Amino acid sequence: MLIKDVSLLQSGAILKGRDILIEGNRISKIGRDLKDETEEETIDGHGKLAIPGLVNSHTHLAMTLFRGYADDMALMPWLTEKIWPLEARLTKEDVRWGVKLGCLEMIRFGITCYNDMYYFMDETAAVTKEMGLRAFLSGVLFDARPELTGEAEAFLKDWSEDDLIHPAVGPHAIYTCSEETLLRARDLAEKYGTMLHIHLSETKGEVEDSIKKHGQSPVEYLDSLGFLSNRLVAAHCVWLSEKDIMLLAQRGVNIAHCPVSNLKLAAGIAPVVSLMKAGANVCLGADGASSNNNLNLFEEMKIMAIVQKTACRRPDVMPAEEVWKIATENAYKAFGLNMGLREGALADLSLIDLKKPWFTPETSIRSHLIYSMTGGVDTTIVNGQMLMKNGVIPGEAEILERAQAQFERLTA
Repeated sequence: MLIKDVSLLQSGAILKGRDILIEGNRISKIGRDLKDETEEETIDGHGKLAIPGLVNSHTHLAMTLFRGYADDMALMPWLTEKIWPLEARLTKEDVRWGVKLGCLEMIRFGITCYNDMYYFMDETAAVTKEMGLRAFLSGVLFDARPELTGEAEAFLKDWSEDDLIHPAVGPHAIYTCSEETLLRARDLAEKYGTMLHIHLSETKGEVEDSIKKHGQSPVEYLDSLGFLSNRLVAAHCVWLSEKDIMLLAQRGVNIAHCPVSNLKLAAGIAPVVSLMKAGANVCLGADGASSNNNLNLFEEMKIMAIVQKTACRRPDVMPAEEVWKIATENAYKAFGLNMGLREGALADLSLIDLKKPWFTPETSIRSHLIYSMTGGVDTTIVNGQMLMKNGVIPGEAEILERAQAQFERLTA
């Protein structure tokens, strides 16, 4: 595959008239006047910007099926009164079409990889592979469902050799998992060399309850169990003490910051600037569309930036360049992905149509990507395969129809 005459972003400036040659699942060359000896598909990149794939570092993709179902509620009532009762009726078929709907949305926003924790992970993996996306998938673990631990280990074994699907281990949170479950999850991740994924310090109540029960904050408690490491992705991390921040940074924990979900559920504002000053690796997640209500990382970037500026009362914090790094390079580091627009990297990228009002005038393209972009992803490529071209995704109409039907069945 050859992309001709496309623009690239380098050091905040646009480089025009470049070609990108993709061979197999890798970017083999970037330059001018390149030729594709295989004579495979050539894409006209004129007037378009190539960007590396974005990574949604925390989500529950099948919950895209719940979009708009339970809005304007606090986190725990939202979970106990609305979400958990609905999930009790969830079937593999529901998950199938919820995941397809989520994949469809992420492809349209230039997201090429996502990190998920949910039920029916075998189905999620099969559907994700069918849709062509890259993913780190964790079967969720709860004390209330002890059989899920055995399913999680089987999932680790079954998908260990896949090129797109990376199985992981996902204990839900310290308030739904006992010490035994948390240690079992830690040991499984070490045994199979996989990532860990957990919700951590999302609400003030979670922290207060942990201090009452364990005499420690959630972060301190997990550290006492040897749970904190660079294989862990900790979602949210809103309510942190200075000691918590230092522990997360020292242990190399990857923070999945979900600004829109945290704001919508009134959970609070994560201390992102303090985490980054301490040296923690902060990434960006959309959380589920049931609490967001979309999977648009461009929106997350903007809201993260302006909220942190307000929280710090400093407009110079969280500049556009730093925000872009959080959404790309920091996520690549967290998940050990060889991604980026460079030779030898995985061919995970998107093309954005620059002929849009929000990219005019041509001042700072990086600023436009963070603060003004509302759409325009034209083409998405993952692992060297075209998932969307000129805004067209095969099978989209059927996915929308089936997702609606599954939602109606769930809520009947």
